[in-house]
Amino acid sequence: MIRNSRFAKFVGVAAAIAAFATVSMAQVIYSNGGLATGATSRSGVAAPAGTQWAEVQSNTGDTVGSNTNAGVGCQLIGATTNNRCADDFIVPPGETWTVNSFTFYVYQTGFAGATSPVTAVNMRLWNGVPEAPGSTLLFGDTTTNRLGTSVNSNLFRIFNSTVPAPGTAPGTTRIIWETTATVSPAAVLSAGTYWIDFQIDAGASGNFTPGVTTVGSRGSVLYNGLQKIGAAAFVGIIEGGNPATIADYGLDFPFKVNGTVAGSIGTRRSRTVDFNGDNKTDFGIARSASAAGQTTWQILDSSAAVSGAAWGIGVGFAGGDRAVPEDFDGDGKTDIAVWRPGAATVASFYILQSATNTVRAEAFGQTGDDPSVVDDYNGDGKADLAVYRDNGAGQSFFYYRSTANGPVTFVPWGIAGDKPAPGDYDGDRKADFAVYRNEGGSARHYHLRSTEGFVTVQFGLFTDKFAAGDYDGDNKTDICAVRANGSVFDWYLLRSGNGTLATSASLGGFGNPTTDYIVPGDYDGDNKTDFAVWRTAAADNGVFYLAPSNSGLSGTKWGSTSGILTTPDYPVANYNVH
Repeated sequence: MIRNSRFAKFVGVAAAIAAFATVSMAQVIYSNGGLATGATSRSGVAAPAGTQWAEVQSNTGDTVGSNTNAGVGCQLIGATTNNRCADDFIVPPGETWTVNSFTFYVYQTGFAGATSPVTAVNMRLWNGVPEAPGSTLLFGDTTTNRLGTSVNSNLFRIFNSTVPAPGTAPGTTRIIWETTATVSPAAVLSAGTYWIDFQIDAGASGNFTPGVTTVGSRGSVLYNGLQKIGAAAFVGIIEGGNPATIADYGLDFPFKVNGTVAGSIGTRRSRTVDFNGDNKTDFGIARSASAAGQTTWQILDSSAAVSGAAWGIGVGFAGGDRAVPEDFDGDGKTDIAVWRPGAATVASFYILQSATNTVRAEAFGQTGDDPSVVDDYNGDGKADLAVYRDNGAGQSFFYYRSTANGPVTFVPWGIAGDKPAPGDYDGDRKADFAVYRNEGGSARHYHLRSTEGFVTVQFGLFTDKFAAGDYDGDNKTDICAVRANGSVFDWYLLRSGNGTLATSASLGGFGNPTTDYIVPGDYDGDNKTDFAVWRTAAADNGVFYLAPSNSGLSGTKWGSTSGILTTPDYPVANYNVH
């Protein structure tokens, strides 16, 4: 790998400067991540007036190690260096993108000119991983110069200025140039996963492309950028870290897609427990003094506003109500809701509808059913009353009702001992019927998809917990297995966008199976489900710990417990973890 790090730097003579054509810029319809980290470095040094640093990061709270790569060689240098880089993006179901340009970021170490050293950009757009069997080239080639503009981004790339100590003094030798490459004729893309591979020429002195940079985070388990060196195949880029003994991370590139969007994706599959409708998961707990005591919901949203309501009885206690927060009235906001087992066999839903602030109370299901399968099965944008019933000896069933006191639909799916894990696995905005089954200790998943039919896949162990969500942002549910491994949770994610595996290995695991509830959701609002847990240990009682896809690791105190995995509080985002 050719890269620009503290331990590997490329130097050379000044490059020739080309005349740049001006392109008409369309709106940015997708950004693969940011670069700016602020006008002051971690060590307290101010950037030049009107500029910011793009500082290589360490994880929040980590004083031992940081990333070490300032940039990666995606470069053409004469006839000796011929490297390319690639990354993916997703067009969600229901949308059509008309793409007329891509924007990339590049610097040349030591270049101090007033205009960019970039002389050429070539690129290719693929349906599938570049050059992989079965992939289709949609646009571009490896020789045509598609350079539009290359302008000063007013960012300086610097290494971490504090970690590991003593850090590296900030400097202004790496101006980052925002470089746009044209797509003509424009590419029209329907829903799917696409890859762009690119190469930048800045003359004999070469150039480097920085990786996505987010304050307080070395990266995400979803980062899957690729590099091709010479005639070799594309391979994943590894951020080895400084010192080299710390965990490896993947790397993504901060490119933008420019153009126009037609259509709408409707409800995002990543959004859960969003009580104020801002497309971010809120910190929500339900507090009960006993199984027969009043439950009070307490919500802290992303704007730091506090809300809640007295709703339900004994949520979090065995035999108490079950939290089932979903958007039952279709206003884009999660409703406070519980499902109550009956004294006999009849059970009921009690929903506080946010659109009208009215109560919906409706008998549905029976004691012993699993109500965690509430979801939108008919695609009308409203969650349906739903339960899963394990009949104990043979066929199991999903039951759901889409309209108040309307007809009940039942679907035979699953057998005795299966566990439900519904989600929108085909991206048509309808929940699919899904279970997983114990096959010799492994988990075998059976999905009845509403548009793409039956599929089965073996993934994870039957003893794993499964936290369904849209972790890769393609508006389809991904299978995510969370496994207890000693004192940590290991997360294993099967991306629906490209069928690849991501894990929490770079985080050293995430969460503690002894003390933590699993509470996935989209806490940073980037339309991707995040790894998250809520802790009940005595030392940091009632803290939400997040590993978001588009921001740094963080912790937020909300709620409390009297002991490990015990009441009075229960984190309601745990309701659909199976």
